[in-house]
Amino acid sequence: MRSRILISILIFIFLILFYSTLFVALMQNYEGRSYSIVDGFYWVIATITTVGYGDIYFTTPAGKIFSVVVMVSGVLYFFGFLLPYAIIPWAEERLKLVLPTSVKMSNHIIICGYNLFTVEFCKILREFGVNYVVLEKDPERVRRALDDRVVCVLTSGSERSFLENGVERANAMIVAWDRVEDILDTLLTLKEYGIPKYVVYGDYRYTKYLLYAGAKKVFLPKSLIASSIARMILQEVEIGKRREIFDGVQAIEIVLPSNISVSELEERGLRVIAACRLGNLEFNPPKDRILEKGCVALLAGTEEAIKGIVYEGTHFRLR
Repeated sequence: MRSRILISILIFIFLILFYSTLFVALMQNYEGRSYSIVDGFYWVIATITTVGYGDIYFTTPAGKIFSVVVMVSGVLYFFGFLLPYAIIPWAEERLKLVLPTSVKMSNHIIICGYNLFTVEFCKILREFGVNYVVLEKDPERVRRALDDRVVCVLTSGSERSFLENGVERANAMIVAWDRVEDILDTLLTLKEYGIPKYVVYGDYRYTKYLLYAGAKKVFLPKSLIASSIARMILQEVEIGKRREIFDGVQAIEIVLPSNISVSELEERGLRVIAACRLGNLEFNPPKDRILEKGCVALLAGTEEAIKGIVYEGTHFRLR
């Protein structure tokens, strides 16, 4: 920005000096009048700004043509160069709100790019109560995301920016930039970090290159809707894993695919340890409690009992 303003000033000074010199020469040779360079400076300023006081003027055709050239070049300079190139960008920079560049989070999901896919993906994450942050390079998209109450920050795409947004503490990363060059740059920049990186990109021809660059999986938006991708990623990150708590008894976290009561789950040999819906956590819910669709439930039971309710086709693939 400073360089633009400096260039504009230098161009204006050059025009003033050049036209002032021509003014003195034309007045001497065509008008037969003698003026100093200071007079020329005064006349050029009055003419190039189209103010024109009229106390000094040309009467010969050559002088009048020169006056027209000075006036037209002034209009072109101010409205064709100075205003759009320096003044308007400077004003926008001054008036622009300071956008956030980092957040403090842990056990969250980092999403690269704010677009139609990530809009839907963020809705699902909010429904499941999962923390996330969207990193976006376009300031206008960041403003739009903030207006939509999406946790979004402005990023340069550098390693430092990812570190400031907790890449070392995150559970997963969704790389959904619009350009494949940006996706590859992010994957290569963070290749040494152990965080699983899931890529969403529409051209299948780049899949093998993205996997080679460090992507764990590559999703094609044309073949998978956002909700399906979200569930598959959540399975990989933290939900859908069976954990053996003692001999013969396992625990698992699932997102319920439909409404079901606690008593129905207990009839199937499962104990509901806790249930979470939109961030509201409840331990040992009563038997008559109806657990709504989308509720994250922590269940305990035998392996056979868990397989009876959690299977591919209903929800997450059991691992």
